[in-house]
Amino acid sequence: MPSPDAVYRARVTQYEAVADAADERSRWHSRARLVVVTIAVAALVVLVRSPLASSAALLGFSVIVFAWLVVRHDRIERRRDAALAMVSLNRHALARRARSWHDLPAPWQPAVPDDHPFAADLDIFGHASLVQVIGPVRTPTGRRSLAEWLLHGGASPLEAIHDRQAAVRELVPALDFRQQLSALARLLPEATGSGGDHELPAAVHWAEARNGLGGRGWVSVMAVVLGVATVTGAIGAYIGVVTGSWWLLTGLLGWVLRWWVHEPLEHAVGGASGEHGLRPWAAVIGHVHAARFASPLLAAARADIDAAPAALRQLEQLVALSDVRHTAWLFVPLHTLTSWDLHVWWLIERWRQRHGADVRRWLEAVGRIDAAGGLAALAFDQPQWTFPLVDPTTGVIEGADVGHPLLADAVRVPNDVQLGPPGRFLLITGSNMSGKSTLLRAIGLNVVLAHAGGPTCTTAFRVPRLTLHTSMRVSDSLELGLSLFMASLVRLQQIVHAARIATADRRVCFLLDEVLQGTNSAERQIAVRTVVDHLLGCEAIGAVTTHDLELARDAGFTAHADSFHLQETLAGSGPTISMTFDYRLRPGPAQAGNALQLLRMLGLAE
Repeated sequence: MPSPDAVYRARVTQYEAVADAADERSRWHSRARLVVVTIAVAALVVLVRSPLASSAALLGFSVIVFAWLVVRHDRIERRRDAALAMVSLNRHALARRARSWHDLPAPWQPAVPDDHPFAADLDIFGHASLVQVIGPVRTPTGRRSLAEWLLHGGASPLEAIHDRQAAVRELVPALDFRQQLSALARLLPEATGSGGDHELPAAVHWAEARNGLGGRGWVSVMAVVLGVATVTGAIGAYIGVVTGSWWLLTGLLGWVLRWWVHEPLEHAVGGASGEHGLRPWAAVIGHVHAARFASPLLAAARADIDAAPAALRQLEQLVALSDVRHTAWLFVPLHTLTSWDLHVWWLIERWRQRHGADVRRWLEAVGRIDAAGGLAALAFDQPQWTFPLVDPTTGVIEGADVGHPLLADAVRVPNDVQLGPPGRFLLITGSNMSGKSTLLRAIGLNVVLAHAGGPTCTTAFRVPRLTLHTSMRVSDSLELGLSLFMASLVRLQQIVHAARIATADRRVCFLLDEVLQGTNSAERQIAVRTVVDHLLGCEAIGAVTTHDLELARDAGFTAHADSFHLQETLAGSGPTISMTFDYRLRPGPAQAGNALQLLRMLGLAE
């Protein structure tokens, strides 16, 4: 089985060859079009000077060939653009694998509340974040779904988590399907995944609006009557079986009727014109519609869009019929004879009545598949990762070879960890730069991925449904008038409150990193013991890091702790001394810190 890097490099080469060939054909067609235009101009000049049948035939033939070349040229350029999009996708995949953040597209950023329990601490969004490691998710509904799974996945019913995992598993080998979906979605407007309706095409809101025919059903009947009368009268007058011009009066009545209902008519026809915003979606929907799925989530999403391709084609045709109004020389006689606009209005409103409530559902169904495809790309990129067991019967988090998902394979150092059971917590001590915060984030990110339905950066991972809370990047706030210590207390109060209201089937998991900075060590130790006692009393599970060796040796604090430490290794002596870290967990508390040694290495201590 070739490595993901080998697969992506081969695809870059493959699609670069396709793009180069299409580019060469595009240049040939450009030159051919120029030659044909030159011939057509020459034929026109000859035809003007001396009207010859041969010149006219050559001119006509040149016009036909030019039109054919334009169509062909457009297809070739679209094929080239699609190939270049695939090249870009596979290069970005290689950058994801290498964690080469600056070679990746700018990350999308949904609106996340400031008080979200873990998003900022765990780098879910932003530069060098989890969403940049996850494969491309380009539809606004896909980004909304993925953000919901990442931020609130633990709140989902167990069946929903299992359905997401099954969908991701099914899409892992479907590389062509996933990349084609992303390539087609590149034509959609850029979206942040904020969840706002402003990211959806305007036609969605028009489709969901109140039907404009309400109470006006008689208008369509009148339009038919007037149209039949006018056309019959006009034909009769033309062949001489009808005398007088009374049919012009019925045609005028058609204009009066149009003026009478012009507001709802213009709203319907104008809103339907927003169908142009759905056309890029139509290609994406068609791609998904052509696939067949076995997993419940994907199969249900595919069933939701079953009628979408035909309905969107029908709407496009209705908009084309309504666009006749923009050609005055054609529209005026056509509406006079047939009450054209009224018939088109009725057809558009009937379409809205049949399908209007489904449009949003179609886009959301595609989004769920797009989101699952992003997580599947992560599983494809990292074949050594494993899908976790989300087990509602366990009270512990157990992980073998737990690594940080945002680190490249070459530098990632995994560790075996266990958090829980209720009444116990993981205590990690160690000196500065030893990897305590990184390990906490590794645990938290893998819990997030497990609840989202994705793979975890482990060789084995078992986790219950949890409410995850972290306290890592706490800062003071001038706006709120909070000192660093008070801001830390507020964050911890939120975690304790969540633990108090948690249920047995969804306990709180807390990850506390060097908490309660900003006060003296004696009071901090008392406060930390008090907070942890509260959390354990609520049957929460979690981990705490500290480099406070006195706290780590406190028998009252460590009575319920599973104590491990991370350490550094010193080499050399004097000015040539060096410090290295292996980031491996070892049993028991740390025995010494490294702050003074770091000062000496930086020349800040005697």
